[in-house]
Formats: sequence, structure tokens, C-alpha cells
Amino acid sequence: MKINNMTVILIPVITMAVLLSSCEKNDGKDLPGEPVEIILESYQRDVISSANRFAFDLFTPVLSDNKGTENIIISPFSITSALSMTLNGAAGETFEAMRKSLGLEESTLQQINDTYLKLMTELVPVDNRVTVEIANSVWVEKRLTVKQPFISALQTWYKAEARDIDVKSPGAVDMVNDWIAGKTHDKITEMLDYLDSDLAMLLVNAIYFNGKWKYQFDEDKTTEEPFYVTPSAPKNVPMMHLDEKLRMTETANSKIVEIPYGQGNYSMVVVLPDEGTSAEDVANSLTPAIWESWMENLEGNTVQVELSMPGFKYKYKRTLNDDLERLGMGIAFTGAADFSNIRD
Repeated sequence: MKINNMTVILIPVITMAVLLSSCEKNDGKDLPGEPVEIILESYQRDVISSANRFAFDLFTPVLSDNKGTENIIISPFSITSALSMTLNGAAGETFEAMRKSLGLEESTLQQINDTYLKLMTELVPVDNRVTVEIANSVWVEKRLTVKQPFISALQTWYKAEARDIDVKSPGAVDMVNDWIAGKTHDKITEMLDYLDSDLAMLLVNAIYFNGKWKYQFDEDKTTEEPFYVTPSAPKNVPMMHLDEKLRMTETANSKIVEIPYGQGNYSMVVVLPDEGTSAEDVANSLTPAIWESWMENLEGNTVQVELSMPGFKYKYKRTLNDDLERLGMGIAFTGAADFSNIRD
């Protein structure tokens, strides 16, 4: 099967489902060649499934605001990690609204916390050919007194660093940005532009991922070729080439290929719309059920693929307040919000 260089949808979603089934640090000897199974309790599987569904619930409003050919990248794991940390401070109606929006009505706070600890501790070291670093922090305005059980919960379950901060200090923004830059190996250097003078607390999640392809693209075969941003607007870009047996499947209007990193616990899923179908058409139709069917169809369906894929680099920034309100967390953004487990 040959996959040509048309417009593609990249799904760089850190969906934790890769754990359910499915930069090199040495010469590769004595390292696993297939995915290593991570054993999960049933309640942990439920939390992960809910997080994956939430990823697509969030993707829909983000996509609807897409401006033409603007590139989008979201990290659902970062978002659900930060919201799950926040859950530890919520109470009453606010807690229930947030938990319902996350699809976690059937999960206790203990189960949610325990699942994220499991993912953080076993997601990171599973493959020596992939570097994954997950960092959390809580920054408390120095004039605010916070309940110690809340801070202790974040330190215990999310390995969060606890910091004091003076939001009125001229160096406060740089202090937080420097922390984020350090945790992302200087890939994200200017996350914050300013801090509101009434800000009481920051909860920050940062993820760094650097994976070695299981099947390497031959650098000598990378050439300048047209990439079709739209059918009538090609741009010449460095096009990488790979001829390898990969998991692949087809739908009524697209081709889907899975490109593994390392031993295969992590992978990139690339969706190529058929001619006459736009990337927006495929993305707008994406649901958790469709995603799961893609994953099932990819499983065991390995074929010889001639893959042409552009090298790419981009960044994306978005405030999620409106999106989270639409998903049912509205009360958390009002004066009626109950975060009494953080402070009375």
C-alpha cells in the first residue's frame, strides 16, 4: 500500500489506551522488541477510558474554532492531569460538576488519583528508546494559606512540586516560565505572558516526549516535495520516506497508519483523507467510538507501506475556560465555585 503526500491529520493525542494493549539510551541490545504490558486494575482502566473520551469531547470545540488551515495540538493528558489535581480541592456541587464533565462519575477521588500515579510511575520508564518526562507543580500566592491535605495530595499522587510565589513580583512570570522551560528541555519557554494581580494559585502540568522511531526514516531519502495544505495550495517541505511493514487500515474516506516508537508502547497515528475529502471533514466526524474502531482495525493488520510524511514543527496556545464551561464545568468559573478543600 502506498501512502502519498496529501493533506494529513496528525493525531498527537497522548491517549493512554496504548498502555492497555499495546532517544535511544544504548545500542538496542537486550531491549524489548514488542510493547511491554502494563497491568491495570479495572477501575484504572475505567479512569483511562474516561480520559480518552474526554479528549474527544474537548477536541470538538477546539476544532470548531479552527481558523482555516491553522494547526492544532492539544495534550489531553496534561489537561486531565491538571483538572484531576484540581478535583482534590473541589467540594460539593463543584466537585460533582467537574467529575461528571470528565466522565468520572463512577470513579472515586482515590481511584482517580491512584490511576494518575500509576501512569506517571509506569508510563515514564516503559521504553528505554523513548524519553517521557511528566512534571507537576503547585504555585501558591505567598499571602494565601492553603490546607495542607490538599498540598500533600498533590505531592503524593501527582509528584507535584510545591512553590510559593509573589504574583506582584516583577520576576514571578519568569520564575514560572523558567520552571516550565526546564521541564520541557526549553521546548516551551514563554507559556505565561503575565500573572493577574488577584491570582491565588497555579497548577501546572508539563510533558516532554522524545521518541526514537522503531523504523528509522532514511535521512538521505528526505527531499523537498509538495505538501498539499489544500488541494490547490501545495508547499514544498522536507518530505521523509519510509518503506516498511506498518499497521494500516482504511475507512470510507481515509487511510490510517500507525508509526511506532521504540518497542511500540508509544505510536503516532496519521490519518490521510482520500482525494475529495478534507482534513476538516474527517476530524469533524471523529468520536471516541470511531477512534476505538480505528484502533481495533489497526490491531494485527500489518501491510507493506510506502510512507511519505513531511517534517513539521508548530506550536499552539489556547485558553480552555469557555470549552470547559461548555462541557459542564461552568460552576467552577463562577463566584459559587466551592474549592473549600483548598481553603475555607
